Amino acid sequence: MPRLVVMCVDALFTTDLEDVAKMQGFRTIMEHAAIYKNIDCVYPTLTYPCHATIMSGCWPERHGICHNEKLDPGTNNREWYWNYRDLTVKTIFDYAKENNLTTASVQWPVTAGAPIDYVIPEMWTYEHKADMREALLPNSSPPMKEIYEKNCHMMNWKENPRFDSFQVQCAVDIIHRYKPDVLFMHQSHLDHTRHVHGLHAPEIQEALRLHDGWIRQIIEALKEEGLFEDTAFIILGDHGHLQVDYNICPNVLLEREGIIKTDAAGNVKEWDAYIQSCGISAQVYIRKQETEETVLRLLNDLKDLGYVQEIFKKEELKEKYHLDGDFSYMIEAAPNYAFGNASRGDLFAGTDSSDYKYSVATHGHLPTRGDKPCFIVRGAGVPEGTFEGARLIDEAPTMMKLLGLSHEAGAMDGKPLF
Repeated sequence: MPRLVVMCVDALFTTDLEDVAKMQGFRTIMEHAAIYKNIDCVYPTLTYPCHATIMSGCWPERHGICHNEKLDPGTNNREWYWNYRDLTVKTIFDYAKENNLTTASVQWPVTAGAPIDYVIPEMWTYEHKADMREALLPNSSPPMKEIYEKNCHMMNWKENPRFDSFQVQCAVDIIHRYKPDVLFMHQSHLDHTRHVHGLHAPEIQEALRLHDGWIRQIIEALKEEGLFEDTAFIILGDHGHLQVDYNICPNVLLEREGIIKTDAAGNVKEWDAYIQSCGISAQVYIRKQETEETVLRLLNDLKDLGYVQEIFKKEELKEKYHLDGDFSYMIEAAPNYAFGNASRGDLFAGTDSSDYKYSVATHGHLPTRGDKPCFIVRGAGVPEGTFEGARLIDEAPTMMKLLGLSHEAGAMDGKPLF
């Protein structure tokens, strides 16, 4: 029976391939693999829309995940799209379940409550707590409680690289105990390192070496169970990054116009329009149509001054980028700029490592800009070599083919790569 292991190394670039090919774990997979460079991504290039696409084979307009964070200005959008019920299409997990394959997932986005046999979803509490039981255990499948308890000492909230060490050890235990037919993992340390230190900072090499060690742990666990040679193994990136020097906070302009009302601490109390940062892009929500003219005037002023690169209408986003949502417009920042959510204070600010959207490198940008992710697949029947022209929507259909699964006509927007 074919098996599948999918490991997302968040923010793994095509330009990283030369370096990782020299590392033992990556090299073991790459030596007999199809390597797809410069994957065409989705818009915005954020982790959750990307992962929803990777597991569904659908554009964001169909799967319903248009951002990492759910719109809620009063809480600074603190709730994320953690729950599987937020998806509006089937995924590879549904098809595997229908075909009696056992499935597992550790820290893969948008999987809380998913039809997965062994799941520890990617979730966190709102406070900086060492103990994540409050978030993870109620949303994990019952067999995972023992594995969680065994390994939770390795984890401290969202701290990297300990968060990834925890999830890899959980995955190793799942392989030994349950031998699932399908296993998905999401590792975020490389992405975190790029946010904090920059696109190609010296710290990136150490991050890649850590990921290589985690890949070797998974390979070794499969070999110990006699499963490695019968397992299709995929390593992929989800998006690129761009350098950021300054943040623009366009909600400050809306607050000055009375379109947003805040309390003394700057928290949003009322809003008729609001601009939600996606990092290097932002989604513009308009509640009261009478504010639209003012909002567009302010945005066009920013564009004329060279801070905003593009202003997209909702219809244009759907036609060009297969993106849909409750927003009315979307804006793309000029080079070296990103967007902040602040509604009080200065219009411009420096970078801030307290949030991924405001760091010295971030994403959420148009998929045509900057570094692009890669897709590495090793398995029976896979044509070895290096290829171009693949899309993020093609990855799920490729995984389905590796597992010998089929889907209804039109259920996925992508197609198998071989």
